[in-house]
Amino acid sequence: MKLVKQIGSVVGLILLLGMVICFGTITVNPVNISSAPAPTAPPITVKPTTVASGIPQRITIEAIALDAPVVEMGWQTVEKGGGPVSEWVVPENEAGWHINSAQPGQGSNIVISGHNNSTGGHIFGQLAELEVGDTIRILTSEDKAVTYQIKETQIVWTLGASQQTLDYLQQIIEPTSSERLTLITCWPSWTNTHRLIITATPL
Repeated sequence: MKLVKQIGSVVGLILLLGMVICFGTITVNPVNISSAPAPTAPPITVKPTTVASGIPQRITIEAIALDAPVVEMGWQTVEKGGGPVSEWVVPENEAGWHINSAQPGQGSNIVISGHNNSTGGHIFGQLAELEVGDTIRILTSEDKAVTYQIKETQIVWTLGASQQTLDYLQQIIEPTSSERLTLITCWPSWTNTHRLIITATPL
């Protein structure tokens, strides 16, 4: 993780004069829409043998002493580039569970976003310190606790990103054929030019 911090310092020096602070929304997946006022939630493919264990209510990560509430997170429509696009509205002081992603136990992609740094909160401010092998615990509305182990951490440049990158950012929040937990936040702490993406699978 020293390498991540060193990269962050270099990026900070380059972007210091043109920083873009990560405020009330994080555009995780800018979806262009034409007539509909908001994106239609894609269907979630659920394996017949899986049983949902409830909506995520809390996230705990022992490695960074994180213990935070999780709330349902939806989107809003804004004008960008001459047309309407949808943006996820990330809560200030809680982690946000994407309402059209899976529930723990459904055998698909559970997506949770949170701010790294903003005017109101920075729930995922220490997410960059996590490493492969660390564990994440999700407590659900059905009083179930599900533990996931981190398999991959990656940082993706999003400022002026190519269509290929935008397509990838969309792909990481879509349903999957096996259970996966995806955490998303801005990176580094003083800007939103990148996305830090952490993927984990059930233990």
